[in-house]
Amino acid sequence: MVAEQVDMSYHVPVLADEVVEGLIVDRAGVYLDATAGGGGHSRALLAALGPEGLLIAVDRDDEAIGATSESLSGDGRGLVRKGRFAELDSVLNTVGVSSLSGALFDLGVSSRQIDEAGRGFSYRAEGPLDMRMDPMYGETAADLIATAPEVELVRIMREYGEERQARSIARSIVRCRQERPLQTTEDLRQVVVATRPQMVNKTLARVFQAFRIAINGELEELVAGLTTAIDRLAVGGRLAVIAYHSLEDRIVKRHLAELMRGCICPPRLPVCCCNHRPEFAKVGRGRVKPTPSEVGNNSRARSAVLRLYEKLEDNK
Repeated sequence: MVAEQVDMSYHVPVLADEVVEGLIVDRAGVYLDATAGGGGHSRALLAALGPEGLLIAVDRDDEAIGATSESLSGDGRGLVRKGRFAELDSVLNTVGVSSLSGALFDLGVSSRQIDEAGRGFSYRAEGPLDMRMDPMYGETAADLIATAPEVELVRIMREYGEERQARSIARSIVRCRQERPLQTTEDLRQVVVATRPQMVNKTLARVFQAFRIAINGELEELVAGLTTAIDRLAVGGRLAVIAYHSLEDRIVKRHLAELMRGCICPPRLPVCCCNHRPEFAKVGRGRVKPTPSEVGNNSRARSAVLRLYEKLEDNK
């Protein structure tokens, strides 16, 4: 099954064919695209659905909502709604959907968000130090960096960026903000570069990632979104998650590993007494990477990992 040509002007959908082939189990089913972005995956999924199918496309970014609405306009099988992962339960209730045939999460930030300097996601372009996925919600990265204690800055960079020089960078941030506020991406970039990391670009990428994750509560939101999708999936329904770094991927693997367990009896028991059966299983090998051809056409796909799971039992 091959996804139809999609609009690439907002964001190139990664592993689109693989998502469609792995996720669509019922052409008349109800599907959730929890990270609509520019609507690339949504359009590919809609193209694979029959006339009875329904797709709910959700995003927390107003610009993404606008792009997806335009992309799906004229197709009554597609509904576009604004919401964070933690609000998915409410969104599905609002549109009257209680059960899903499949759900997709394409994590991280879109190419458009990265490339737009005014959003503050990239260290490569100067812009305001914002980093919010929803510009109307929460504090900015500049606010956080201006007020967080040094120990908290260290924690954020270590936990969300896995940055080994977090302590020296945090110390440099505190020293700099005592003289002037850090208000732009260039301000933060200069502070990081001043610590003389061995691999400047990798360190910058990890630091910017860390503050972006912290500002948007991305890991906590991911757990909330996965929980809703898993609860709403019908038996035989599928979950697809595309992750771009180890923190996201680890959460997905651990969350689903618990649901793929069979016996949960204490190890000391010689035979199983619990009769517990796995709720989920991997689809195929469970892990899909982009082809060299896709990476050649879209370098941002190189770190993507798609994981696919199918619901076997409902143990609620």
